[in-house]
Amino acid sequence: MSGKGSEYERQICRLLSDWWSDGERDDLFWRSAGSGAMATSRAKKGKATFGQYGDIQATDPEGQALLNAFSIEVKNGYTNDSFLNMVDKLSGAAGQTWEKFVRQAKDDAKKAGALYWMLIWKRNRKTPLVFVPLAAMRSISLASRDRPFSKANFFVIPHLRGKVELKNGSHIQIYLTSLSLFLETIHPLDIQNMLVERENEQAR
Repeated sequence: MSGKGSEYERQICRLLSDWWSDGERDDLFWRSAGSGAMATSRAKKGKATFGQYGDIQATDPEGQALLNAFSIEVKNGYTNDSFLNMVDKLSGAAGQTWEKFVRQAKDDAKKAGALYWMLIWKRNRKTPLVFVPLAAMRSISLASRDRPFSKANFFVIPHLRGKVELKNGSHIQIYLTSLSLFLETIHPLDIQNMLVERENEQAR
């Protein structure tokens, strides 16, 4: 990981901390050890590593709920690549950069036991984007339906959603919007409510 990438991960950690704590903290999240390298190394030996999957870890218990919901992968750069390559790639083309990012995010989410994966990607001189499974947005939207003054109507803000084909022939349904709109629209309570509803469903 370059110093530039490491610094961007730290920026994202501070941004997520500020959002999750409603402006009260900037230290709830930080880079995981080696951006997940420690967990990867231990996994090769068949060992699990709590809280070290993905690029971001919770440094305070207050932040753990977010990572129970999403294992977060952060990418910076790769300016010559684009998500649109998933749509207009030629038949038989190699796996695209976005697909490699998402495969990594999905794999880490599974190992971490998180409900969903999240990819935050900022290309040079571009606004950062966030990609999550469409199912995650639907679940959060349902969980926030009774919250007073909820703004969690994620399907009216500028966004893209749809199904793309992966290299192995499988398909994935995703939701894409800017990171700023994502954080403005979703309240941490929406995610916490989603986790509670999921626990209640499993307990039935």
